[in-house]
Amino acid sequence: MTEIPNPRLHNTSAHSVWRHACLRVCAAAEQLGVNTGPILEEVGLVLVDLQTPGFRVPLAVHQNLVLACVLSTGRQDLALFMNQEMPALGNTLVQNSVVASESGVAAFQRFKQLMHIVDTSLSLGFEISGHVTACVLQEAEVWPDPIAHFPEDLSISSVIQAGRALLGSTKMHQTVEFRRDEPEDATPWYELFGNEIVWGAAQSRIWFKTADVSRIRPEANERLAQANFESAEKYKSVESALVQSVIVSIRKWLPQGKVVQQRVASDVGLQVRTLQRSLKAESTSFGRLLADERRRQAMERLSLGQPVGVIAAELGYVDQSAFSSAFKGWVGVSPIKYKAAQVI
Repeated sequence: MTEIPNPRLHNTSAHSVWRHACLRVCAAAEQLGVNTGPILEEVGLVLVDLQTPGFRVPLAVHQNLVLACVLSTGRQDLALFMNQEMPALGNTLVQNSVVASESGVAAFQRFKQLMHIVDTSLSLGFEISGHVTACVLQEAEVWPDPIAHFPEDLSISSVIQAGRALLGSTKMHQTVEFRRDEPEDATPWYELFGNEIVWGAAQSRIWFKTADVSRIRPEANERLAQANFESAEKYKSVESALVQSVIVSIRKWLPQGKVVQQRVASDVGLQVRTLQRSLKAESTSFGRLLADERRRQAMERLSLGQPVGVIAAELGYVDQSAFSSAFKGWVGVSPIKYKAAQVI
């Protein structure tokens, strides 16, 4: 591997990114022939953490990882490469909630609400101007050179790729506006976005035809999109210390198939009835938290290709049939169909 200078960036930002953001950077670098094991160690990340549902990475650490991978691959267009080679949002609940939506408008509205999960320093807005509609990207942090333009490249290409999946290849974006200056070799940008690029714009925007993003998609599954959206939203919820402790306990017992209230109550230091009253005061219950965690993990594990029988056992169901029945009640399709469709 090419020797990398120490990539530590002096960033005291409190922002963070979802674990998938780091996994996708590593996957792209690996495809380009880079062994990312030493890089993860250098920036202070552990692969098992990146594979843990709900795990988040400080923005500064993510920047260190991006810098190291850009330097190792020699690809200033690494963000574009990522979104051409793999699903724009990875195999995630966020991706499913977007691409299964009934229309482009519904999809981008969901993406707008979930953007904070992907990266707390980014936000997405909309502008409607007659026959055209723009997705507007806003960044709360300035990245350092030589990766200053990475978040803009990544976000715009993510929206473009999602738009292609939603609208079809014949209903492309109209114009792309970058705040950045034109790269010295802009070939990869023109290959991905076409010739309608505006450099040095006041804001980052991607323009689509309003009629295209408003069209109802016959292939959509709005129930599936909503189920994924609701599960994904759990990751941005600010939960009480008690609810967080209960979820941690549920995650501990799930693989052993022994998630019962008595064990969880013991873990959080409460009697069962006290736990029930306390959760009711939080407008939730043990059963709801258990079902939410099972649903969230089931969707993620199926998206990663894990066998249905293994998932059923590890989520504490008596058999695969019971799991299948519960899953179909959540999203409207069986786990086998959900896994085969890979709407991610």
